[in-house]
Amino acid sequence: MSANLSFQSIKQVGLNGQISLGKEYAGKQVQISRMSDGSLLIQPGQFIPDNERWLYTKDNLKGLDEAIAWAESHPRRDNFDEIAERIEKNGK
Repeated sequence: MSANLSFQSIKQVGLNGQISLGKEYAGKQVQISRMSDGSLLIQPGQFIPDNERWLYTKDNLKGLDEAIAWAESHPRRDNFDEIAERIEKNGK
């Protein structure tokens, strides 16, 4: 690890196994890695939930980029009544 130590503190782990990192981390996600020597590395960041990870595969990213580009180049139409009427007429 090449990061320089800029802050160190001692925390007491509560009976429920929790520690407080302080208000600056309130509401943020952190990754906690247990190192081979038993130490813990805590890194703040944004993490992708397992059930959303499929979105970030190479094939899906291309499709998402294309869909976003299409949506940005085609103005939104608010013709819901027209669409509903067409569906009722055609039975679709």
